[in-house]
Amino acid sequence: MSACVRLRLLALLGSAAMVAGCHDLELAQLRCSVAGNCPSGYACGSDGMCRRQSESGRVAGPPGSRKEGEACASADDCVTRICADGVCCDSPCGDACQACNLPDNVGTCVAVARGNPPAHAGCDAQPAASCGANGLCDGTGQCQLYDDTTVCGDAVCDKGSNSFAREARCDGHGVCAGGGPALSCAPFMCRPDGKACADRCGGTGDCVAPNACSNGSCGAIGNGLPCHNANQCQSGFCVDGVCCNTPCTEQCMACDLTASLGTCAQVPAGNPHGGRGACSGAGSSCGGQCTPASATACTYPAGETICRSATCANGAATASQTSAAACDGAGACAASVATSCGVYLCAAGGVCATSCAGDFDCAAGYICQGGTCQAKGMTAAPCTSTGQCGAGLTCKDGVCCESACAESCRACNVAGQAGHCVVVASADDPDSCPAETRTCDAAGVCKLRDQQPCAAASDCVGSACTTLYPDADGDTFGDRGATVANGKAKQICGAAAGAGWVTSNTDCCDTGDTNKAVHPGQTAWFTTPGPCGVQFDYDCDGTTASQYPAAGQCDLTMCSAGFVAATECGAMGNFQTCDGAVPVVCALPASQAQGCH
Repeated sequence: MSACVRLRLLALLGSAAMVAGCHDLELAQLRCSVAGNCPSGYACGSDGMCRRQSESGRVAGPPGSRKEGEACASADDCVTRICADGVCCDSPCGDACQACNLPDNVGTCVAVARGNPPAHAGCDAQPAASCGANGLCDGTGQCQLYDDTTVCGDAVCDKGSNSFAREARCDGHGVCAGGGPALSCAPFMCRPDGKACADRCGGTGDCVAPNACSNGSCGAIGNGLPCHNANQCQSGFCVDGVCCNTPCTEQCMACDLTASLGTCAQVPAGNPHGGRGACSGAGSSCGGQCTPASATACTYPAGETICRSATCANGAATASQTSAAACDGAGACAASVATSCGVYLCAAGGVCATSCAGDFDCAAGYICQGGTCQAKGMTAAPCTSTGQCGAGLTCKDGVCCESACAESCRACNVAGQAGHCVVVASADDPDSCPAETRTCDAAGVCKLRDQQPCAAASDCVGSACTTLYPDADGDTFGDRGATVANGKAKQICGAAAGAGWVTSNTDCCDTGDTNKAVHPGQTAWFTTPGPCGVQFDYDCDGTTASQYPAAGQCDLTMCSAGFVAATECGAMGNFQTCDGAVPVVCALPASQAQGCH
């Protein structure tokens, strides 16, 4: 089971906070507060847990915390639960002429500017003759249709009536409109190919009577007929490729409109015709176009039209918020104002955060504590995890330390030297010198405490490694068969032996001697063999001594007790002593057992 799954199980049991930042690290790797280290690609958060790093090296937010405009791979990455065009978006934004990653509106779904290619499939270009979609967008989020500059039907010149019908053009609404009323070619005749009126003659037969061909011309032509220069026109004006009734120089007037061919009329929609100057900002959301609102100039989106959404961008260390901007009414998007987010990063909606849910909401060098971003601690500042300390510092012994301070008998919270890794002498260092078994000696070296198993005196804080032997019978003499090698003896630091253990191993009968009779130095005499097969060697010296000699002596010079004849240990014999009243006289022998040790 992955750590992520285990964390989610914990959440179901009431530890929901553990799920934030859920990832596949094993539980043993999640905590970073002790050593301050995390696996590659992770950083230590202020909560003491290893959290994924963002591309900039900051602690990344948990799944589902990315704001509008931040890169995403799936909807689960985003606060809005919408990932469109590779960024977290405020709406699904799936229409062909909508996009969420346009430079001025990253994270906000807006219409693709008029005349630009679609962002998604659905606006494929259709044949011009259909007057349908032209493969571009119309600036309102819809597919643009071919406008009245697009020819959808051929021009025809009827030789019988000598009349010219201009080519059909699209009306901008998906309909192929006719070229308008037929016009007489007079004073010229139709061209031989029947596609247009002739505009040059080679003889009188090319002209309508009574006109005659002179210098290649049958005479001036009327309004609406194709022309090359003003001299060809009766009006004296050749505009937009036809003879026109006026000079027609206004930006949004034209003489080639289907409904009013040859008459200067207002362009109902779209770009200026012919060689007139294009509207400012063409191809942008603030770009102008010709509309019925003005004949002399392009019409531009109103000043309240938002052309740049409010955005907020997280940098490597800080974030900045850019205000929304509106069109200036002249084809440009007004300048935005950028402001720093200070100690916070971006929140949802393109604005700076004003509170934090985790370190991922704070600028570099700051951590989230109590819902606010606070500066990471400097040397000696209190901490509970390395993530709460400034760059290069490690949380050790409850303070931000200049190093990891992992060596034995070193600490960072020594009074007067907090934040610096210094030697701990004659005291405990539980982090690297386990308090239950070890402590620091006067030189700041981690040594074993008294009563801990040792191998040599140098292992012990008191410089004494004592060998102890079991004393099963409690006579203060240890089993002489016990050794460290056979596991019956042990070595501990210090001299205090403790119940059941002694420092000598001279007892030849340690187990089974319930009377504590057998031991070195025993001076008592015994008439029965001892336990453990020692016979009469009660003093463990390897020899047996009899209490009385083989014969006593009673004479004028001395009196000593003894057996009449040699008697073995514990055997009954005739025992003779001096008479108490007359010392030189021997008392009558009496039966008695020989004592030994």
